Amino acid sequence: MIDKILKELSIPEIASRIYLKLAEAGYLSARQLAENLGLPRATIYDNLGILIKNSLVVEKEQNGKKMFNIDEPNEFERLLDDKIDNLNKAKKKIKDWRSNLKTSPALEPKIKFYSGIDGIRQVLRDMLWHDNIETYTMWPISDMVDILGREYLEDLNRKRIKQKISIKGIWPANKAVKLKEYPFLGVGKGHLRELRIAPSPMNWDMSYWLYSDKIAFISSEAESFGFVVHSRDFTNLMKQQFEVIWKISKPVKPQPKYTDSFLKTV
Repeated sequence: MIDKILKELSIPEIASRIYLKLAEAGYLSARQLAENLGLPRATIYDNLGILIKNSLVVEKEQNGKKMFNIDEPNEFERLLDDKIDNLNKAKKKIKDWRSNLKTSPALEPKIKFYSGIDGIRQVLRDMLWHDNIETYTMWPISDMVDILGREYLEDLNRKRIKQKISIKGIWPANKAVKLKEYPFLGVGKGHLRELRIAPSPMNWDMSYWLYSDKIAFISSEAESFGFVVHSRDFTNLMKQQFEVIWKISKPVKPQPKYTDSFLKTV
């Protein structure tokens, strides 16, 4: 587990091996590390320098020798917090850049196609680049649970709620699911979701999710593809059609007894 965390922190493999050896054995000299790991002493010193720079290893003088050991484990938390902070800053810069692109008069309508389950998930990840928006979905939800998986949808809804992305959703009656069995699909203010069931004659296999000036389409499991249309005119048209179906669909009432437990995990 620790080696995976070190890798996420961009610590080189040899430096990770040194860290793990020190964690196992306690204070060791560079010579002892070289003998234990079968590496040149110069390589050991280079990688000890990386670990010391990141406050993961400390050195001390003992009987005229330099000895090395791991620093307090809570340094991992500091390094992870720093990395998360840097990634969030980078994410904000990319969002700002994308926002400028969206408002550019030179931007032309675009369509992007994706194949397979991973491609479909990538379609939905695009929506998570946005914050504080209202979205609209037409989902045969039981099919979507089968295609995308429960764990993926739970995680998607946590991220959506954190980013204040609200949903107005319509399910076909023949493909609805019980909220008691799927608490992450809860309805109400905390879940940022309004839900309605379409009149029973209506049913569909393909899904769409309308957000910002884009609309993401997801096929049935049999065809397994998705695509995103980036067009203000097209999304405006689809939104008007959505509103017509929304008005004739039956509202689903909140079921806090079953669903609000999910909000504790957000």
